Amino acid sequence: MKDIIKILPEHVSNQIAAGEVVQRPSSLIKELIENSIDALSDKIQVFLNQSGKKSIKVVDNGLGMSKKDLMLCFQRHATSKISESNDLFNIKSKGFRGEALSSIAAVSFLEIVTRRKTDKFGYKIKIKAGKIESNEKVVSNVGTYVIVKNLFFNVPARRNFLKSDSVELRHIINEFNRISIAHHDINFTLYQRESEIFSLLKSSIHGRIKNIFGKKIEENLIPIREKTSFVKIDGYIIKPEASKKTRGMQFLFVNNRFIKNNFLFHSINKAYEGILPEKNYPGFFIFLEVDSKSIDVNIHPNKIEVRFEDEQSLYSIINSTVKHSLGIFQVTPTIDFEAKSSFEIPYSKRFDQPISPKIEVDSNFNPFKNTTSKYHSKIWNKSETIYEEVGSSNLFNSNLLNEIVSENGNKIFQIMNSYLITSTSNSLLIIDQERAHQRIIYEKLMKKITKSDNSSQQLIFPVNLILSESQKLIYYDLKNTLTEMGFRVNLKDKLNLNITGIPGICSDNKATKIIEDLFDEFENDHKKESFSYGDLIAKSISQSTSIKKGISLQKEEQKKIVNNLFNCKEQLLSPFQQKIFFSISKPELQNKFS
Repeated sequence: MKDIIKILPEHVSNQIAAGEVVQRPSSLIKELIENSIDALSDKIQVFLNQSGKKSIKVVDNGLGMSKKDLMLCFQRHATSKISESNDLFNIKSKGFRGEALSSIAAVSFLEIVTRRKTDKFGYKIKIKAGKIESNEKVVSNVGTYVIVKNLFFNVPARRNFLKSDSVELRHIINEFNRISIAHHDINFTLYQRESEIFSLLKSSIHGRIKNIFGKKIEENLIPIREKTSFVKIDGYIIKPEASKKTRGMQFLFVNNRFIKNNFLFHSINKAYEGILPEKNYPGFFIFLEVDSKSIDVNIHPNKIEVRFEDEQSLYSIINSTVKHSLGIFQVTPTIDFEAKSSFEIPYSKRFDQPISPKIEVDSNFNPFKNTTSKYHSKIWNKSETIYEEVGSSNLFNSNLLNEIVSENGNKIFQIMNSYLITSTSNSLLIIDQERAHQRIIYEKLMKKITKSDNSSQQLIFPVNLILSESQKLIYYDLKNTLTEMGFRVNLKDKLNLNITGIPGICSDNKATKIIEDLFDEFENDHKKESFSYGDLIAKSISQSTSIKKGISLQKEEQKKIVNNLFNCKEQLLSPFQQKIFFSISKPELQNKFS
């Protein structure tokens, strides 16, 4: 019987290693920029062609390398950051595994030119699929530049998994933002072909955030600072009213390294508990500074996952610090113990004018008639009062229930300001008003696309929205579909989006929120849950504009939702595959009383 275990060829093992480190152009850029940071550069430039799929060039003014260093730098496990195993427990550099350049070299055409300040000439090397093609002495500036061409040229299956140029560019911008925020004391520039996307000069944390996300974010930043013997916390959190439905504005750094840690994210979410809009996530730019010996960053090649020595204490400190900052800036809600609930006005009636009470007198009423009188209902009324006095909830209390009669004669009720109850000839239906309205909006918007109905309602006051660079790319992707749905949008002055019209089904005072939520969906790759741009836009708008739970509805509004729901093609599930209603049959209901 033949032996079955064998050692893989070097080029195969290098490609396997490259799959962990270099997943797409953005991860490659992360590794190259981090190398430049470790080389003590204070100016880093990134040049892209076809969003990095054709070529990537990273130029820095750092320390540079000697000829010998250059010949070794692309070998596996070649690094200048550590020299023995104990160094793994005191990592202060960005890189240390010695895998990045070797992984990149294994799946691309790689060219490196470098020169130290003490050298008169620089050195240049060309590598193809991990093999040296040439090396020579050249004239160059102090520092290093790396050019990567034709990424994954020898791994076609991996190259086929790359997305469109705009999607890959958004990933690059997201990675670029993380690094540039963490290192606000470095000048960064990013170019796509000849077009400049970012030019970020050295600044404070606050200045870097403003330069990346625009001036609008400035008014929503709350400073956060704390210093203990265990950790130093600095940065900003975002006001609850500016929170998003996605996690795109969550930036957590440890020793200037961007990380993801669900346990610590939960600590921050807990601090915002009770003050965030429903289904929203808090935004933050939080910097943690801890002893490098108390963390382990050697968990995964991407170095985004970090293990802390005392994570529980860190959880408590972050939670209390965020709460403290929210309290200082009076963001947390106050409780008015003197308020009288009897004076609270339902949301749907807050703009209604008060109506003078009317007195109706039934001249036929005679309390001394026999007990079979049709007016003999005091027994029921008495029992109802008893239930209220002992504190039991009364389903048909006027505060929880609005009764209307639908067109088919069936009664419709709203309970808990969240659910509609109606009936058929043999069952009772309980409908989730928010999910039902989502389905109605979704189908109307999708119908506009299929019928080529791009009619629009003009806004009396056009709205301007300042986009980020990533959002500008999304706009170009969605522009045609938005027009088909009835939006009238136009990009002016590079990043200024002018909104002059929206679909008739949308409320004009929600125009900005609709577009912002839509961009959030795309920035966080939620489109993978949709089959087309139109589908995703319709889902996003249905979620943004639907009637939420907790909203009291007028009689006509309740009737309209029920009738429109049962005119939809799909009545059982919301656009997000959630159950809209359930029914209780007459026998099931009778069994409850048996």
